[in-house]
Amino acid sequence: MMAKAVDSARGSGRTIVLFSATPWQGLVGRPHHLARHFALRGERVLFVEPAITLLSPLKKPRLMRAFHFGKLLPLEENLAVLTPPPMLPGGYRFRSVNKINQAFLARTVTAALQGLDWPAGIVITHLPGTADYPGPMPILYECVDDHVAFSEYSSLWHKDVVQELEHDLLRRASGVVATAQVLWERCQKFHPGTLLLGNGAAVEHFAGAAGGKSGATGLTGLVAGFFGGIGPWVDLDIIAQAAQIAPHWSFYMAGPREGGAPLPRLPANVILPGFIPFAELPKVLADFDVALIPFKTSELTISVNPIKLYEYFAAGKPVLLADIPELTRWGELVYPVTSAGEFVAALERARHEDATLKARRQQVAMDNSWTTKVDHLVAYMAGRGL
Repeated sequence: MMAKAVDSARGSGRTIVLFSATPWQGLVGRPHHLARHFALRGERVLFVEPAITLLSPLKKPRLMRAFHFGKLLPLEENLAVLTPPPMLPGGYRFRSVNKINQAFLARTVTAALQGLDWPAGIVITHLPGTADYPGPMPILYECVDDHVAFSEYSSLWHKDVVQELEHDLLRRASGVVATAQVLWERCQKFHPGTLLLGNGAAVEHFAGAAGGKSGATGLTGLVAGFFGGIGPWVDLDIIAQAAQIAPHWSFYMAGPREGGAPLPRLPANVILPGFIPFAELPKVLADFDVALIPFKTSELTISVNPIKLYEYFAAGKPVLLADIPELTRWGELVYPVTSAGEFVAALERARHEDATLKARRQQVAMDNSWTTKVDHLVAYMAGRGL
């Protein structure tokens, strides 16, 4: 049974139900930062984790041990996390299934709000399936990914269904935010007045990484580093090739593996330490001589606005990245590459770059702090009557 919060303190503002595409525990992304900042501003935030499906334990048996009928976890005065019960598989393949799942989700959210003694408020969602979410709560849709492109990585997703859901959500939403230029242009066609608002950085958290190496990686010598989800969109082939060309560099690729793609054969100077908690990332980043965003160029990656770019910038680190417009628009602050040879040459240029670039990157990070981003978002929401 869903736990009922006892003596939970009321916030001073409205209730925001935030449908996240990522769980509360694990990689920290935009929904986590928004949730905490809204809670600090006096809003009541119910962070709703993505639901697993009834088939998920078959793919990951460890999930069977955590099988449940919904969990509600109050974290702070104005912040609680809801883990929904498992849903029917195929919601992004069959619209009828999505409608059943959204109706079930709505009942779960209503029960959670009653348990917290919070009134209904507004929905902020990162998920196109919310198009079928029932009820009168107004919706703000944050388009943070090309969801249609994700259908390439899951047999349970159907491109046409996901596209239909997103178009319906764009028409239904009271406000829409897009995090990248490509996404903004698409959203504008269905929702004029879409706000272009990219991601940001927890500047104070990462600024300390500019002070010199910490030894947290356990590596000596030159380090090219990455942190984030390691899925099919990360070009491990170019990393492997560059590592062979430059054995005097260590390539530190931190993060959980996602998507089930097989790993290429990696040289010994490519290190995969796995997931690193958010609290420890600044010490790891401090060891990087050059930070990496080695994405493959694809329909999915051309629409991303990586949070890690701003986190790297907060530490003043040179960033070597894929030749994608959303990333290369930072000009001489970044180093775009398309081949292993360019990769290694860029590493050497970056380690000998003009010292003034460090401060310029840090200023960009400050201009894109999460506090600033939420200020813009709050102003937009007010203008849309949210």
